[in-house]
Order: sequence, then structure tokens, then C-alpha cells
Amino acid sequence: MSEMRTPAMLEEGLRAIIREEVTAALRTFTAQGATQAGISSRVPASTPLDGFDPYSLVPYVEHVLREAGGGPLHARVIAEQVYELGFQHRWPPKHRDQLVRTINSLASPSQHPETFERVAPRMLKLR
Repeated sequence: MSEMRTPAMLEEGLRAIIREEVTAALRTFTAQGATQAGISSRVPASTPLDGFDPYSLVPYVEHVLREAGGGPLHARVIAEQVYELGFQHRWPPKHRDQLVRTINSLASPSQHPETFERVAPRMLKLR
């Protein structure tokens, strides 16, 4: 004999199924977005740089530019190196080139003009 299932039990089961499907879809979507952005093949550092918040972009970009002698470097190159150093997004990026766009905006007057200078489109260097 089968058990009697109440509407609450059915609702709970349906929610669990939907949660699993959404989680799997997001995992696939995130992996595809990373592949399209060309970042999935890069293995991030197992731990972020010492003393750096893994979610704070500015110190990572500053570190990459200092290592490159102050720049200039293209924002895409900076993004690749930042990922390799262990930078992490707080949530999956909306656009596949979101990090490049954000890095490019760091030199804008409303962000960090005292630290970064844009010398050409998507090319930054340290001041």
C-alpha cells in the first residue's frame, strides 16, 4: 500500500526537485560563462595572496601592475593574472567580460584615479 501524501509533503518534494535543477543549471551556466570568457582553463591559486581579501579587486590589480613594472597592461591581461592569483567573484558575473569591464573602470574619476591611469582604451598603468 502506498502512503498518503499530504499537499505539504508534495510541496516539499517539488521544492527539493526544483532546488536541485536550479543548482545544476547554475553550475552549468557558470562553467559555460567561464569557458566563453577564457578563464576556466586557468587554475586559481589555492589561497589568495597573503593579506588580500579574495573578493577585493583593487589590491590584486595594483599587485599585477607593480609586478609588470607599473604597466601599461591591457585589462584582459590584468584579468587573467588576477584570476591566477586567486581573485574570486562574490557571485557569478552577469557578463562574460565583467572583470575586464570592472578593471577598465578603476581608472575613472569616480573610482581610483589616484592609483590607476588609463593610457588607452582598456589599457591601465599605475600613477
